Amino acid sequence: MATRSHSRFTDDIYCTPVPTAPSIQVKTIDILRNEIFFSNLYEEYQQGLHAAEELNSKDLYENYPPNFENKNKLFIFDLLNNKHTYLPSPNKSILFTRWKPFIPIIESNNRSSTVIKFQADVFNYKSDSNSQTIEWYLNFANSDLFAYYGGPLLAQDELQVLECVELAALRQYFIQAINTVGSRTVNSDAHNNRSVPTPILISNTERVIELDTKDIYGNSFAHANKEQLQHAFKLVEPPQVVNLIAIEAPSYGEGCYTYDQINYILTNCYTGFKAAQILAHKTHEMNTYASKSHDRRPSRSEPNIFRTVIHTGWWGCGAYGNNRQMMLITQMLAAHWAHADEIIFHTQNNEHENDITKARAVFEQLKNGQQVREIIEEIIKLNLEWEKSNNT
Repeated sequence: MATRSHSRFTDDIYCTPVPTAPSIQVKTIDILRNEIFFSNLYEEYQQGLHAAEELNSKDLYENYPPNFENKNKLFIFDLLNNKHTYLPSPNKSILFTRWKPFIPIIESNNRSSTVIKFQADVFNYKSDSNSQTIEWYLNFANSDLFAYYGGPLLAQDELQVLECVELAALRQYFIQAINTVGSRTVNSDAHNNRSVPTPILISNTERVIELDTKDIYGNSFAHANKEQLQHAFKLVEPPQVVNLIAIEAPSYGEGCYTYDQINYILTNCYTGFKAAQILAHKTHEMNTYASKSHDRRPSRSEPNIFRTVIHTGWWGCGAYGNNRQMMLITQMLAAHWAHADEIIFHTQNNEHENDITKARAVFEQLKNGQQVREIIEEIIKLNLEWEKSNNT
């Protein structure tokens, strides 16, 4: 591993907890830090874990029930409970962690390159047949996580909460109970007040609804009739295990990307992807608990035996107006630097093949670079410009 004299993490961040005491038992960072960093493999990253809590899913759901405000979301929620009154297993728990932004580091080693795939589909949350694979899905987060889940919009973030309704209970916990994690995926540097990304990772939630969003996505959802909603609804049984990386993209820029903007995107993705890899052992234990897996826990000195697979898509594009090539290049580089085993881009269709081809070519040219600053300077030379929001 390369030696370095600078701090591994950026400066401390402000965190404002919410006002009332939790009404359920909470496992906090004092215990969780040892469970997450039980091996020596990621010891240098320990100070990057800003906060962590683990809750019993059934207790969370019963004490902080979802509060959907929009009538169409209430209709979907009623469909779920009319067919099968949903309640998480009493043996299941959910872990949520928030991370300080890691300074991207390119570490030279003999490890094979990250596998990169593009698929013209959407997230389906199907598990890999390899039990040693930990799969993570991006949540295209707001700076205040899940803040608009109950409203009329059905964008990517709101769709994940509606399909994984336990996340709605988690949002209620964020706003009703004093907690150490908080809901902010973006915070302020304590020294210069600049915005810094603070990714939130959620291990071991579950998807219980599958919605066909062909005719009800985005702003169309609020105008859908009951027949459309009924047709779109499908119960997922048994529920699918889901792990999430919640990061907010920058938004509504103009002209060409600046050095600071590119660095922010890379830092945001790198932190989220690296945190997913760090959480592999703990998340695997949680994901396999229900099946009573008895896989041997590796010793403190063993290398990481798990594969980290990241599912993403047009993160930051569409409503936020980011350039598609920029968001592909930066995510590929971040996954490569974080040593993720695989990153899969779910592109919905083949409409943007030209952007994909160009972005892959740039990545191949830059992936062997040794200095982050020099790589960012090369990206700047591409003169990639912000696009317009599509208002979805």
